[in-house]
Amino acid sequence: MDNSLPHLNDKTRELLGASDAERIEAIQSGSWIPYTRAKEVLDHMEELLAYPRIERMPHMLLVGASNNGKTQILKRFLNQHPADPNPSGTYAVIPVVMVEAPSSPDPGKLYDRIFEAINQPYSPRAPIKEKEPILFNVLEKVQLKMLLIDEIQHLIAGGQVKQREFRNALKSLGNILKISIVGAGVEEAFNAFNTDTQLSNRFEPEFLPKWKMDREFGVLLNTLERRTPLMHPSGLQGNEIARKIYYMSEGILGEIHEVVKRAAVHAIRSKDERITLDTLDKIRWTQPSKRKTRPAMG
Repeated sequence: MDNSLPHLNDKTRELLGASDAERIEAIQSGSWIPYTRAKEVLDHMEELLAYPRIERMPHMLLVGASNNGKTQILKRFLNQHPADPNPSGTYAVIPVVMVEAPSSPDPGKLYDRIFEAINQPYSPRAPIKEKEPILFNVLEKVQLKMLLIDEIQHLIAGGQVKQREFRNALKSLGNILKISIVGAGVEEAFNAFNTDTQLSNRFEPEFLPKWKMDREFGVLLNTLERRTPLMHPSGLQGNEIARKIYYMSEGILGEIHEVVKRAAVHAIRSKDERITLDTLDKIRWTQPSKRKTRPAMG
């Protein structure tokens, strides 16, 4: 084992022999970074997956700021519970299905996305009263246990009637199929679910707060550094550079990752092979809260 580069883990050390282009591709591709809050949410999801099929199934609503890790948690869970092709049976066994909510609260479009996720042929123009029994029958055949719905705040994009129809579709999926549903969305999703007593009672909220400048933030930066193939240590946990990354990212997980990625790519291209305060000043970056601010046009 090569211990001459203690700032990197074993797998990342192996990347140092790759070309600059290959290292940059590895950095930009990213990887799952474990952290305490994500583990807690994933553990809760495991409990829901193992829950016996009862009349009143429990659900979860994962709430957090945009780009703060919700989608990555759902994808992580999906990858941990892949479909079984079940070649000896008529249907594959699909314990977990993940879809993104349609841009408007349309149950028919939600059903279409579920059909697509399980590779089941369907008729997009069929009325919902025809789609629903077919979909529910197929989902029973594939032994679905959990449905993951990302960007669920889209249910508030339409009028009250459409919102109610969408909420009723969620209730039907849970009640008839006896599956757990995990929805993920921004704060508006939490507010929308609270307008329906039955949904708010069944969808237990789990919150993903923005990060703070604390010990766990330092652990996250250390993990990122150990997985970033640069020749020299950057010391991302150092007070000044940690504060700079926190300021640039505003404590949003996806933004923290992106700041480090861009800085690492710059470090390779500039041949510095480390991330410094100067590196962070040189990358192209706008704080998330300022991206909607229109610049002066002269």
